[in-house]
Parts: sequence; C-alpha cells; structure tokens
Amino acid sequence: MILLTSFEGGLAALWVASGLLTAELVHTPRDRWAPTLIACALASIVATGLFGLGWGIAPPLALLNMGESIVAALLLRRWRPSHDFLESVDGVIGLLLAAAAAALVTAIPAGLLSGIATGRAFYGEARGWLLGHGLGVLTAAPVFLLLVQGEFARWLREASTLRRVEAAGHALMMVAVSLLVFAQDALPLLFVPILPLMLVTFRLERVGTAVAIVILAVIGGVLTALGKGGTYVMPGSVPDHVRLFQGYLAATVLTVLPVAAELRLRRATLDRLADSEARYKLITESATDMIVTLDAAGVVDYVSPSAREVTGFAPEEMIGLTPAELACGPDRATMQSAIDAARAHPGERSIIEYRAENAQGERRWYEAHTRAAVAEGRITGWVSAVRDISARKALEARLAHAATTDPLTGLANRRKFDSILDRRIEAADSGCIALFDIDFFKRVNDAYGHAIGDLVLETFARAALGCVRAGDHVARLGGEEFGLILPGATLDQAAMVCERVRLAVAEAETLTPCGTAVRVTVSAGLVAIRPGAARLQLMRAADEALYRAKASGRDRYAVAA
Repeated sequence: MILLTSFEGGLAALWVASGLLTAELVHTPRDRWAPTLIACALASIVATGLFGLGWGIAPPLALLNMGESIVAALLLRRWRPSHDFLESVDGVIGLLLAAAAAALVTAIPAGLLSGIATGRAFYGEARGWLLGHGLGVLTAAPVFLLLVQGEFARWLREASTLRRVEAAGHALMMVAVSLLVFAQDALPLLFVPILPLMLVTFRLERVGTAVAIVILAVIGGVLTALGKGGTYVMPGSVPDHVRLFQGYLAATVLTVLPVAAELRLRRATLDRLADSEARYKLITESATDMIVTLDAAGVVDYVSPSAREVTGFAPEEMIGLTPAELACGPDRATMQSAIDAARAHPGERSIIEYRAENAQGERRWYEAHTRAAVAEGRITGWVSAVRDISARKALEARLAHAATTDPLTGLANRRKFDSILDRRIEAADSGCIALFDIDFFKRVNDAYGHAIGDLVLETFARAALGCVRAGDHVARLGGEEFGLILPGATLDQAAMVCERVRLAVAEAETLTPCGTAVRVTVSAGLVAIRPGAARLQLMRAADEALYRAKASGRDRYAVAA
C-alpha cells in the first residue's frame, strides 16, 4: 500500500493492514493481544522506515496504527459482542462507525507527524489518513473477519461442487469486469462493476460480497495508482484520482454490504421459518386435535389430517369454507365472538365450546382454542385447535346431576331445591312450596330396619311424582323430609296437590322381603311464595305450618298464616 498509494512521499492513500489487525483483535481474547500487536508494530516500523516517511517517524506512526486497530476492535466488541457484524444492517452500520471513529481519533496526530516529516499542510495529511485508513478498515475488515471466524472454511466445506464452480465463475467475472473498467481511461464505466457485484451479493451473500469487494479494491486501486481507470475521464493528478477512487469504493462498499447483511438476515429468517414449518407440520399431523387455520378473511385454508378422527369429515371437504358453513363448525355468532376475543388480545387464546354435527349426523360437543396469527403488527389469520369433548360434557352432566340429585330416591336434593326456590322468589308468578314429613318414620326403621325405611322413602317419591304437574318440582330435603315447589300455583291449587299427595301416600304399600305390607302417612306445611321474601323466612313459615299439622293429629296439611 505504501509503494502503490504514497504519492510524492506522503501517507498511503489506502491502508488495508488495519482492517486485518482489527479483525484479528476482534476475534482474539484481549489477554492474547500482545504478541499480535508487537508483531504488527514491528512490521509497521520496518515498512515505514524502508518505504515510507523514514525511520524517525516510523515508531510513532506504528503506535498510531496499533491504536487505530485497538480503538476499532474495542468499539466493535462492545457494540456487537456476538461478532455478527455482517449478519444485519445495524451490524454493518456498527462496523462503519467503528472504522470511522478509530480513523478520526488517530487522524489528527497522524496529520501532525506527516506534516512535520513532509512539510505539507496538516489538514491535507489528516484528511488523507482519515480517508485512507477508514476506507481501508471498512474494505478489508469484512474479508478478514470472515476469514478469522472460519466462515470461508465453513463455506468451502458445506458448498457443493456446483456451488464452488459457480463461485469461481463469479470471481472470474468480477476480475474481468474490474480489469475492463480500470484498464482503460477513455470511457466512464465506473457503474459497470455494480451489476456483477450485486449479482454476487444475491447469489453468494456475504462471503462472495467480501471477496468481490477485495477484487474490486485491489484491481481498481492498483490500476488507478498506475494512472489508469474510469476516473481518468476527468482531468486531475494521480492523487486526485486516487481520492476519487476512494470515494467510489466507499460508496460501493456502503451499497452492497447492507444488502448482503439483509440477505443474510432474510435467509436466516427463511431457515427458521422452514424449521418452524417442519415442526408445525409434524405436530399437526401427529396431534389428536384437529388443527384449522383461517386466512385474514376467516376462510379455512388448512385442516390437519386428524379431522377425520375428530369430525369424520375429510380435510379437503373443509378448505375454502368459513367455520360457520361447516356442519362440524360453530355457528357464525359463536365463531365471531372467538375471533373478536383473539383480535382484542392477539397474544392470548380464546376458548369456545359449541355443539355441531359430525359426518354421521350425531350432535357432538366440541372445544376450539383460537389464537390470532400476527405478522409485523397486523393479524394475518387465525389458528384453531378443535377437539371432541362430548365424553367430558357427558361426565360433567352426570356429575352435575349427581351433585343435585338424591341418590336413593332420584329426586332433586336440598341444594337443587334451594336453587329453584331462589329463582321462583324472583319470578313474577312465584307459586307455593310445601314441606312433607313422613309420620312416625322412626317406628318404621325400628320395626323393619333401615333397608325397609329406604323403600318407604322411595314409595313416597313415586307417589308424589304421580300427583304433581309437569312443571312442579319434588325434592328430598334430608331424612324423611321432602319439599314441593309448585310454580304459579295459588294456595287453593297447591292445597289440592298436597291433598292428592297425602292420599296417594296413605294408599301406597311398601312390601318387605317377607311379604308384609307397610303403610305410612304424611303431614305437610304449605306457604305461598312472596316475591322478594327471604328463602329462610319462607322455609321457616312452611316448617311452622308442618309442625301445626303434626300437632293437630298428623296425616293432614296446614297452611302458613
């Protein structure tokens, strides 16, 4: 670089050695920098002493060369600890800023030293150092970074023979185009290398781009320094044309390196997307749930093979339809509520349960978990996992029935009775309630045993159910106590029902295993349901009426005052 680009004994107009040293320092642990810095400092002193500004200025210039690379390496290691400077646009920007900052820090003392040694203006020498060293680092560092990180070796190891032949062809094309442009000075062809350089960038990404930049820099720089090249279509001295080439190379590098970085980032994104798609396909094809995806318009565009097991329908029968149009899908309002919930909270899933028909025409229960698919802040579709929950719903129904049903008589239990009574209190046509108690039930248990007592309780349940209306409710409240809720009934109508129940129980017989017929009677307390009244108040009034009926001789009913 000193021999080719030092004009009239000044500083080198293009200095790539700092790019090599910066790449090495970035890649090497700091506790192992010393041998490399000493070797490079000695090389700088020898080169400057033999071919540059002389032995007297060589040591301080060597210190500046080392300092420049140290500053650039420290900045790069701090900004990008992962050393991925060429894998994203912000990484390339970081490389550019580090090269510029390091050259700027050393440009002032270098300009002063060169001005003292050559007698030239400080400003011109400092500017020459800033351009030559900053551009040298920016041009050479990418290649050397890839080299010391083993990227070239990895590429050669993984590339196919055809890929290597293609790369060699692109390199030869870059050499040929660079020679064509810079071996002549008659035509303004500086734009021509951009075309093959962009082709190399798209085909070979950052490895090919770094090599192509070096080819362009070496051939273009050497021929420009020798008085050839496309810059000479304009008048000026050789130093002027070298500076012009510097600007041209800087613009070229800053054009293609971000493109290469962006391509690398997109390739990595596509690779991750391919991996994700492969995992997604494996999961969806292996899952027992039916996976359904909808586009932004809410139309089904994918259904997993498990659809046959879940619904009986083939996946291809569902594609192109909306969920509301599917026999096994939710109705439009239910599906819209799920989509609205997923749209309101894109990062969360919404869960709906619905009934629909499978391929055999059976009404089944389904559960759908739906989540919005979001890309760049906008919803691009929906993903749902659908499963058949009919067995669970049947179990829930059985458990709910068991929780509200007396296991002996099959009547509603106290919990269900209280729940119904609370609803009737709030209704406009409230009705009446009656509490029944089997007379002398303890005697039955003492005389015949609890098993026969249980049969007597079942006999009462059958008799009562045979006397009430379709909308009435009969419940076992505990022991031998039963309750009736008669919605919309007046006291007179309720009294008639109570009388029918009393007579039916008195006529009914419960046979013991030995053939003995057991008969019992019942007493009842009747009260009208008053809207707004407290449940405990009504139950107390009915209980008091029941107590009066028992006190009056049993086998009768009494109406609460």
